[in-house]
Amino acid sequence: MEERKLWLEAEKKFRYDSNSLVTCPNCKKGNLFITDIAFNEKDISCGGERCIKCTNCEKFEIVLYRNSVPENWYSKNLGL
Repeated sequence: MEERKLWLEAEKKFRYDSNSLVTCPNCKKGNLFITDIAFNEKDISCGGERCIKCTNCEKFEIVLYRNSVPENWYSKNLGL
């Protein structure tokens, strides 16, 4: 349960800054990175999934955004 809380804290950091440097809650060695997958690429405001993955142990979590998407949602996909 504690590890899940740490993943949710990481998600919050990425919500405000998609370039945040966040240590993996699982292995505590690697850094996390995000990939956003829109439900509809022609209308990204509809939401989608934010995949958060570790560069070391490859553990990942997926966060669904349905009604409220972060301001930086999909920005890495657009090259911003």
